[in-house]
Amino acid sequence: MAEFAVKKISPKLGGERGTRNPNGPTSSHDLVEPMEFLYVEVIKTINKSVLNPITHACKPIVEITLGNYQSSTRDLPVGPNGAWNQVFAFDKSTADVLSVALKDGQFPNNTLIGKQNFKVAADIPSRVPPDARMAPQWYPIPSTVEGYHMELLMSVWFGTQADEVYSNAWFADASTVSASREKNTRPKLYLAPRLCYVRVTIVSGHDLIANDRDRTPNVYVSATLDQVRLKTKPIESKNPSWNQDLIFVASESLDGTVKIQLWDLNKDSHDQCIGTLETKLSEMTAVKVPGAASTLFYDIKPGGKIEPEGDTRRFAGRLKMKLATDQSYHVFDECTQYCSDYRAFAKGLWPGTLGKLEVGILGATGLPRAKNALKDRNAYVVAKYGNKWARTRTVVNNKSPKWNEQYSWDIYEKCTVLTLGVYDNQQIFSIDKENDAPVGKVRIPLSLLQWNRIYTGSYPILVLGKEGLKKQIRHPGEIQLAVRCACPPPTLTFFPPSYAFATAPFRLLLPKSHYKSPISLPQIDRLRELAVGVNCQNLARTEPPLRNEVVKDMLSPKNNNFSMRKTKANVDRLYDFFTWLSSKYGRLDAEVRSTTDNTPKWITFAVCFCVLWLLPPLTLWLVVYLYPYCLVSFSVYVMIKVLVEYYKTRNGTGPPPPLVLFDVKLSRLEKLDDTQALDEIAEEFDATSAVDPQVLKMRYDRLKASGAEVMVFSGEAASQFERFHALWMLCTSNNVVLICVLALLYPVLLVYYYFSLESLVKAFITVFVFKWVNFTFNRLDLPSAFKNFFRRLPNKEHLMM
Repeated sequence: MAEFAVKKISPKLGGERGTRNPNGPTSSHDLVEPMEFLYVEVIKTINKSVLNPITHACKPIVEITLGNYQSSTRDLPVGPNGAWNQVFAFDKSTADVLSVALKDGQFPNNTLIGKQNFKVAADIPSRVPPDARMAPQWYPIPSTVEGYHMELLMSVWFGTQADEVYSNAWFADASTVSASREKNTRPKLYLAPRLCYVRVTIVSGHDLIANDRDRTPNVYVSATLDQVRLKTKPIESKNPSWNQDLIFVASESLDGTVKIQLWDLNKDSHDQCIGTLETKLSEMTAVKVPGAASTLFYDIKPGGKIEPEGDTRRFAGRLKMKLATDQSYHVFDECTQYCSDYRAFAKGLWPGTLGKLEVGILGATGLPRAKNALKDRNAYVVAKYGNKWARTRTVVNNKSPKWNEQYSWDIYEKCTVLTLGVYDNQQIFSIDKENDAPVGKVRIPLSLLQWNRIYTGSYPILVLGKEGLKKQIRHPGEIQLAVRCACPPPTLTFFPPSYAFATAPFRLLLPKSHYKSPISLPQIDRLRELAVGVNCQNLARTEPPLRNEVVKDMLSPKNNNFSMRKTKANVDRLYDFFTWLSSKYGRLDAEVRSTTDNTPKWITFAVCFCVLWLLPPLTLWLVVYLYPYCLVSFSVYVMIKVLVEYYKTRNGTGPPPPLVLFDVKLSRLEKLDDTQALDEIAEEFDATSAVDPQVLKMRYDRLKASGAEVMVFSGEAASQFERFHALWMLCTSNNVVLICVLALLYPVLLVYYYFSLESLVKAFITVFVFKWVNFTFNRLDLPSAFKNFFRRLPNKEHLMM
């Protein structure tokens, strides 16, 4: 459906001069539209009156007015020298006159001391980075009150979002936000610490003694890192053997401590601690290559109260363990379908960079109001790729905000996904600090993007709910982006840019340890939840923090709950594949095998005969005499094709292919008005206990009807695969008979077929093609003997009740 597709837009990006510049970046903000702001930097004020000093302490307040927008230093903290050091930002086109008023906040009505006006068009200079910052100057404030002779230190200039003060400015649209919460509206970059697996392998225990020495201890081991506690299964023995891995997730710097405790499982009372051990992560073995750490014995200190009093023993047995930080693995904090990074923890195992991912977050349109809300969204965007998070500024009370902020990331693997989420900021006015509400997410696979192409589009913010697929209550909520994968310039003129770039499609996707010592998928899912929790803790310690609900929503996994819609879509995918396969075979069958014209049959048979019997001698002659020339010609041809395609992509010739992120029809979401389709979607989100029994009965009947088709289709496919397996087992179980038959026939075939087994294979293929083309004089309209034999092969269908 067109309304759910990515729309092409043509923004006036910075670094362009009327036309698209395809030759790579021209500035640090060439993927966004320039936004001009009027910056006012207010530093401090002084009273220079000495003839008639003020009888009371002056509490100066600066109010800046431009059109309908007004900002003030009323709530700003004052430094030790009476300085504010605050930058205010206004839209340049708001008004023609900038008014800076100085008031005395000591009085209830804020007595006006004086005012300084600036004509926007004539009195204010412009500044374009990398020009130096404007030097502040003292402006005299004409006073209308006796005893005041005030001067204000400030600077005023025109700039863009490329200005250094952009990230710390107080924007006019957020003037109603209090000073204590204004920091939540600013753009920020977050670098989450990289994550590492901590593997505690409990091998065995030795000489373990229970507190009650008359009984054999029933021991299990627990290990705790931060707030995560894992334990082994209990074994009743003085020398138990577990051989069990306890895997934790720790963040970079690895400064935590693992606490290991031995517990005696007592059914009659509480579990008793019989031994403890603490070890720092920095003291563990750092494993940076596939393999395991060495096994060592560790002395266990006695746990609990030592009896009898005064006993100086500090030994409660030994544990045989492997303690290691597995730095050769990649820790998944995202689900595998939306992963943005595959690098290991150890930097020495990182592959070379392929290029830069540059994203210009232009704006959004049609953002709806939240439920029971009287104002528009306070929207901001969070972009996540690898361990680098970017957060735009919050545009207050605007359903079509403009951000025009640009961010970049290093690309180590092209087969990754960029995730962007739009959120409603609830921290700027909320008293009880509600959670930031998610508006929607957009995911862009980098594998769909060509190098050095600028993709500008308006991406729909789709939400799948009980009402079906919607663009935020059927009104087009969209986010406008400019995305580019920038390829580095080549080191030489006629060669690809780097070795890493040339070998990227052929290297391992994951580090070697994932293949040599794999971690099971269920365990990866459990560890992913731990990794998300560690990321939430790390990003919550930043200022301002990236909130936990935002981090969890950005890292949310793909929903694998039962869905009738997805089941039907997957069956349709299988049907499409087999339909394509049967159509290809049907066309070949109609043109060659089923026709009564023998001409295509003879052509097919002649081609097969030439390929099998005449081409090998000709190939041998070509290899002996023309091999060097053919090799050089082929190599030159391939090199020319690679260079042509590379420079065609690098120079951006021709329009980029359309970017398709999802298929509404394939997802079976195109029927928005179909009652059954809407109920199937609602079924994905409903809890069973909260649904009306009549609706459950209707869904159950529909599930039985649709499930019958899936059951029959999967059963037929399983039967065919089981017949192939039975054929394989039959051949391998009767290999002695086959060897005897071949041993008797091989001498005869060796004489008649040029003393070569290869000729026997060729003869077999020739006979098969002769039979397959189905000449009219040899046609038999009945199933072949092999089909009859194959259908008689056993399968497991008869074993099912």
